[in-house]
Amino acid sequence: MNGTIEHSDGLTAHEEQLFRDVEAHEQDYNYIIGQFARIIAPIGILLNSIFLFVVIRVKSMRTIINVYLSSLAVADATNLTLGMSITWAIQNTHTVDPGASLASHVALSTMQIASYCFVTVIAVERFFAVRQPLTQRAQASKSRAAKVSAGIWVAALVTGVLGGFLTSSTYVKNEVFTKVAGVLFLLIYLATFTITISSYIYIVIKLCHSDRERQVGQTRRVYPVVRMLVINSAVFFLLSSTEIALTVNTLIILFSSQSGAEAVLDMFWTSLDLLFCVAIFRPINCSINTLVYSATSSQYRAAFLEAFPPLAKLLRQCRRCRRPQQTEQIELRVIPPVKAAQESPVQAH
Repeated sequence: MNGTIEHSDGLTAHEEQLFRDVEAHEQDYNYIIGQFARIIAPIGILLNSIFLFVVIRVKSMRTIINVYLSSLAVADATNLTLGMSITWAIQNTHTVDPGASLASHVALSTMQIASYCFVTVIAVERFFAVRQPLTQRAQASKSRAAKVSAGIWVAALVTGVLGGFLTSSTYVKNEVFTKVAGVLFLLIYLATFTITISSYIYIVIKLCHSDRERQVGQTRRVYPVVRMLVINSAVFFLLSSTEIALTVNTLIILFSSQSGAEAVLDMFWTSLDLLFCVAIFRPINCSINTLVYSATSSQYRAAFLEAFPPLAKLLRQCRRCRRPQQTEQIELRVIPPVKAAQESPVQAH
């Protein structure tokens, strides 16, 4: 016992027990992920749909930045819909058609790459707006932003096809292709992260340096947008760190020369834990953007009330209900008694 008895498949009793433990662990993870998807996915789809509705309904929200943010919201909502559909299909049927699995993996990879690219494009656009404001103002337009967005979707689709084949071992079993695709995805993650962080570092330094030369009112006009984008990007990459770690771990497994069963199980166990983290953090990442906009952008809050007149009317009524009580208390304190208001006989003479 204890790993000394070998079976016909070449595995010892201890190694077989490890495999059974991994399978049981994976089933527990799948159950937790399924229950979590039932809760967070509908909320995220609703929040992204509300943001798109606000941008379409309110004219002041149709800006260049919001063109990219709308594309990001579409990618997030689609990602949530696909993830929820796949989870429900696995739990209800317990089997997935290989063709449907490949298509879903291609779509998920496309939405994932598109999200990274749109976050990076927003940072680059802000970077040139701060570094070369006159040139950027002359060249920037919503039609140009729409063309850039279309180009990003095409590039994300091409890369998503590679990602779909990378995660599906049914159609592609070439080890070289798998390694190349894994390295490509890692380079995309690192490139978008580096470009985004570098752009916002330059923007913050530039604004802080020019704060001494500008008036206070001029500086405050720029800061809210930059603050919202910086916080959004920081949250995005923080929650996406597990995806980068998973890609690195996958490449370590592909390029590793270790062939022992226990070594393979250790690396697979790590991949399983990272997959669980990705399955939890990715829906949160796709759902939290609208909440970040609401917390950091007063313009979005005002546009939200403008897009939903009943809510704005209800808010005004609540404010009116509070004002009479405050006014009445002030009047009771300020207005003197009637006797004190009357003139005294001495003052009459």
